[in-house]
Amino acid sequence: MAHDEPVLYVQHGPPTLAEMSGAEVRHRLKQTQTVLIPVGATEDHGPHLPLGTDTMEGREICRRTALALEELGCPVMIAPAVPFGTSSFHMGFAGTISISSTTLVALLREIAMSLYEGGFRNFVFIHGHDGNLSSMMVAVQEIVDETDDARAVVCNWLAALSSVYHTIQTSTKGEGHGGEGETSRLLVTHPELVHPERAEPHHIDPEIMAYIQGPEHVKTGGGIYYGIRSYSDVTPYGHIGDPTLATTETGEKGYAVIVDWLTSVIKRDFFDHR
Repeated sequence: MAHDEPVLYVQHGPPTLAEMSGAEVRHRLKQTQTVLIPVGATEDHGPHLPLGTDTMEGREICRRTALALEELGCPVMIAPAVPFGTSSFHMGFAGTISISSTTLVALLREIAMSLYEGGFRNFVFIHGHDGNLSSMMVAVQEIVDETDDARAVVCNWLAALSSVYHTIQTSTKGEGHGGEGETSRLLVTHPELVHPERAEPHHIDPEIMAYIQGPEHVKTGGGIYYGIRSYSDVTPYGHIGDPTLATTETGEKGYAVIVDWLTSVIKRDFFDHR
């Protein structure tokens, strides 16, 4: 590599299946048949964050969760992060790649069924992009329907995080996509790709925010699912909130909440009754 070629970022282990050999996977399957599958997206997050933020965040959440589970004697493996999702409401911003919900359901089902053929039996889908949740749930049901012994779940950590956001973030206004929290988490893991100097605070009307990420929305733990038409109608930047407030401390606190919740759920549902 030429000396002037930049290192974009460093990725820490444990490895995903993509970084393991077939022999390593077969050996690991003797210890666990459980795989975490991060489901991300490629979509605009404002001028300060990369389009792959959701994919990077999803992989990091799975990485930290796998390490925490390993310490508890609950080994898992991590699938390669899926980099595309249903991002139709971000199509007003250049670079966004969106696939239909039908395509995403088929993709996730076929990923799981391929892994099933190789010996995996427990599939834990973890989102990096909450817009994928409905498709992930359909895929999980199809996986269970098509097999006799596979177990599959979708873990929506955003509900757990949303309930304590006010104790973690410094902002007193509505924070959302690409705002203080998400920018803080990416500062922790991929600081080379975060550009705080480009960040612009942008809050939207609280009534509109309630439909995007309010307490009644299913993705944040409520009982109503609100379809979203277009982010470009409510933000000229692509993000919502104040990313200038982001800190690594806030990012670490956010990851801790997410990982603690995921670890407890996965341990309970896949390991406590072995």
